Amino acid sequence: MALIVVIQAWALGGSYQAEWKLETRSAENTLHTIAANIQRNLELIDLSLARLADAAMDPSVRTLPPAIRMKVLFDNSASARGFGAMLVVDADGKIVADSASDPPRVANLADRDYFKAQIEPGAGLFVSALFRSRLSNGVLSVALSRRLSYADGRFAGVVVATIRVAYFRSLFEGLTLGAGNSIAVLNTDGTLIYLYPTPQVEAKNSLGKVNAGPAAVKNAGEWVAGSPVTDGVRRYFFREKINGYPLFVLGEISYDDAMEGWYRQLTVSVIVVIFTLLIVVLTIRSLHVALIRSRDMEAKFERLSLTDALTHMPNRRACELVLSVEDRRAARSGQSVSVAMVDIDFFKRVNDRYGHKVGDQVIARVGAMIEATVCRPGDYAARYGGEEFLIILPLTDTDGALFVAERVRLAVEGLSLREVAPGLAGVTLSVGVATRRPDDAATIEQLVERADQALYQAKSRGRNRVVVHDRSDEPDPEQLMVG
Repeated sequence: MALIVVIQAWALGGSYQAEWKLETRSAENTLHTIAANIQRNLELIDLSLARLADAAMDPSVRTLPPAIRMKVLFDNSASARGFGAMLVVDADGKIVADSASDPPRVANLADRDYFKAQIEPGAGLFVSALFRSRLSNGVLSVALSRRLSYADGRFAGVVVATIRVAYFRSLFEGLTLGAGNSIAVLNTDGTLIYLYPTPQVEAKNSLGKVNAGPAAVKNAGEWVAGSPVTDGVRRYFFREKINGYPLFVLGEISYDDAMEGWYRQLTVSVIVVIFTLLIVVLTIRSLHVALIRSRDMEAKFERLSLTDALTHMPNRRACELVLSVEDRRAARSGQSVSVAMVDIDFFKRVNDRYGHKVGDQVIARVGAMIEATVCRPGDYAARYGGEEFLIILPLTDTDGALFVAERVRLAVEGLSLREVAPGLAGVTLSVGVATRRPDDAATIEQLVERADQALYQAKSRGRNRVVVHDRSDEPDPEQLMVG
């Protein structure tokens, strides 16, 4: 189970890294494409501005007829995508030449940032903040400006090219961004020029509120930061510099949005793992229960294989196992071991007269009485076969074995069987006893044979008695019980 969890966690970790790498690489490629597109258009506009600045300060151009002067000044003004208008503005902020109108439209632009930035020399190409054009009915635009200077370096005005925000919108409209993702075009001082998906600075996306200047300029490449807005979303920021211009494109992707597909995969994987582990647990439990049942059945079968079905006493197989154990124990301890072979007298007559059912009941009652009488710790009584029983008496000499055998014989002799069969008063036993002393080399099998031989001697001497193997004198039962 632990291995399943580890393997699944390793696979999910690898898929997380792969998914995140794919998302960031896709975002970076998109950003690079947008930056390259903007750069190409800016190069065209900047080239037009440079030519316009040269022409505007050329005295020969000023003396040209108005129609020809317009053509010379603005010959390349319409070649850039998203281009608005190109203007020549004098040092007082008045428009002196306008690519969209001749005569030029009337307006004073001295208050615009792209004009103020050029008053002091050294500004180079300046990119303005987003503004609403006074000349185009409030159309959102961005302006690029360059300084015009007299020969002595004095400020002569600016040349201006405007780019409609619709140009930036056209770049981004085909993009599909997550709810928490944004792309913005910014000046290197942090001024927001355009934000997608919403162009208003008041938009709720984090880039609309971020003071991107210091962070974006000083931290090239990509970095991770918490959202400046209070949505608690952690985002991944990355940027692409527009080479040669004081602009860059800044993008952000939300971790949650970017990894949404992975989180779905995680949910499915967790559910699959839980179900898998549940199946494993249930399978292991089922196998465990089955194993326990199997062991119980084996134990039961083992008990059944060692138990006589009629008397519920140990059977001959169990008896042989105990004999083997006691044989080794007696050999190690140097003690005697005795056995007594017991047989019900005239049992065939009982079967013939009362039937086998009564005979079985007689055997069961006799076996129960033998077990009840042989009650010393270590003594063992078993049904040996038919109407025969074997009693194993460890650490017992001949006299002790005789005592136990006689007590068994007397107990069965006094057993009433009238409840089994009305005409059956009772039965008697013949018992053969054999003992192996420490100096005796007989095997345990030979010991049992000796007890069997003694049993036949008891039968031949009239039954209902105990006979000891190799002992000619028959013991007095009364003396045995007293002793």
